Formats: sequence, C-alpha cells, structure tokens
Amino acid sequence: MTSNKRILFVAIASLGGGTAIAQPIPDPDGPANPEPAAPPPVVDTTPVVPPAPPPDSQPTPIPEQPVTPIYEPYQTTALERLGFSLTAGGGVEGFTGQTLRSTTSPGGNWDVRATIGTKSILGFEASYIGSAQAIDALGLDKNAVLVGNGVQGALRLNATENTTLQPFVFAGIGWRRYSVSNTSTNTSDVSGSDDVLEIPMGVGLAYKFKGFTLDARGEFRAVTNNDLMPAFDASSPTDKAPMHRWGANANLGYEF
Repeated sequence: MTSNKRILFVAIASLGGGTAIAQPIPDPDGPANPEPAAPPPVVDTTPVVPPAPPPDSQPTPIPEQPVTPIYEPYQTTALERLGFSLTAGGGVEGFTGQTLRSTTSPGGNWDVRATIGTKSILGFEASYIGSAQAIDALGLDKNAVLVGNGVQGALRLNATENTTLQPFVFAGIGWRRYSVSNTSTNTSDVSGSDDVLEIPMGVGLAYKFKGFTLDARGEFRAVTNNDLMPAFDASSPTDKAPMHRWGANANLGYEF
C-alpha cells in the first residue's frame, strides 16, 4: 500500500510540471490521531542595514580671547629718583665793602648750573659763574669794566623732596678770576687781574611745572685771598679792600 502512495505522488508531480510539494496523505493503516508536523523554522529576512556612520565631528570653535599685554614695571634709575636739572640765568650783584662799593657799580651776573638731587632732600650743584660791572678809579679809562669768571660747587638742602614749590638753602666753595678790561692803560692802584676764593651761601625757591623748573635765589659770597686793590682806610700797603659780594638771580631750565 505504501508503494502505491509513492507512485501516485510521483505521477502527480510529473503531471503538474512543477515542483512537487509533499503533502502527507493519511495512511489508512496509520494511527487514528497522528501528531502534527513541526512548523518550519522562521527565518528573519529583514535586510541588515549597517549603522550610519557618525557625522563628521567638527571641533567647537573656541572664540579668541583678547590678549592682555604684560608690561614689565619700569625700573627708574638712581638719577631719575634723585632728580637732575640743567638751568641757566642771571641777575645782579655787587660788593659789600665800602672801598669797592664806591669804586664799582652793581653789575650783571650769569651762570649755567647742573643740579643733582632736585627730588631729594640733599643735592649738589656745579656751576659756571660770570659777572661784569663798571669800575672807576684814578688811572683807569672811564669805560673800564671789571669782569669775573669762575666755577663753584655747592651742597643744596631742600625743604621738600619732590613738590611744585621747593624752598632750599645752599653753601659751597668757588673760584673766580677778576680782570680789568676795556682799558688801554692802567696807572691806578687796581690790579689788572686777581684770583679769589669765594664761599657762596644763600636761600632760594624753586618752582616746577611739567618738567620745567624756575628758581630764584639770594646769596652772599665771602671772599678771601684777594688783592685787587688796597682799602681806602688801609693802615699799611698790604691791607687790601674786602671783596665780599651780594647777589640775586633767577634760573630757568628743565628737570630730568
């Protein structure tokens, strides 16, 4: 009986001209309640889609921060801390002794001064000094002039260190050479030239504005080693007329 079933199955497949699908035919001799055939396994035919590549990662731009320049603190020099000035000016001066007061007239003076220590309590001044005044003595031309040129150094004591107004006092030592000029002959008791040692001292007031400086001062100059002319009241030929001087002047310049 089983052989007949197989023959029938092949015949049906041949007549259909297609693929035979095996369909179970109940076997009349088989069990009354056959177990159902197991279902075919389920195959997942869903196409596998590869994961999308991540988008090109671009770094988040960092905004540029303004760069603050770093400045090194300015280092001042010792000269800048002390203060340094160059000034020039002039004024008037004359002799204090009776003999030369009656022989000469008050005249002009001038100077060029370098000062170190204009911003500190203690300073130092170095100066070129000059003067000129008329001199009238028996035996001199009427147009004779007594000219002085010299140098001096002085210590300066400031009342303040670095202020707009700066009072000060000063004292020092100097050398001056006097000579009688503008005369063709000299038959007087006045020497043609004289070198003297001076000790200047005085008080002054400086005014400063945007680097410019103006100072005015009054001074007294004690003089020694003088032999320009004899004193009127000399008791001997070796007695010389005193040559102490007074003066007042103003200087304008610049403070560095």
